[in-house]
Amino acid sequence: MIGILQAREERYEKILELINKKLGTVLCAKINYPGKDKNTYHSKKAFNILKQSLLSLFKENIVLTKDLQGLDGDSLLLVLNLNIVDAKRMSIDVENNHPLGRLFDIDIYNEEGTPISREKFDLKPRGCIVCGKNARECILNNNHSIYEILNKVNVMIDSFGDEYAR
Repeated sequence: MIGILQAREERYEKILELINKKLGTVLCAKINYPGKDKNTYHSKKAFNILKQSLLSLFKENIVLTKDLQGLDGDSLLLVLNLNIVDAKRMSIDVENNHPLGRLFDIDIYNEEGTPISREKFDLKPRGCIVCGKNARECILNNNHSIYEILNKVNVMIDSFGDEYAR
């Protein structure tokens, strides 16, 4: 667990470095993958799908691209020549409408290094992947076993072809 926390801290330091360079809006994308192992076949496949989706969506706006790997899974950092609001709206659209969008975690950072929340756009918190209720409540109440969640997530990811598995 300490390794995962350290990897998250290192990723955040990279985000702050990019923000301080003032090249544009900083986006960080990763996968919400359940369990302790964040570097499985399924998590990597989902990440590749997320990455391809974002590179396609933002292709006209990308200033810089950086791939990171860590114990907390793969992540993609993009610097975009878009304002924060437009970047966040486009990211939310991907999270809400892509078949794997519930697994996608796309953060847009302000100049202070704080991610812009969905609530600032009057959006409800994200739903649980298993039952659709408030995800935070399900996590806090332990409503679903890790096996139930992993099975649901992996079936979703398996619905995509093997061309994404690298």
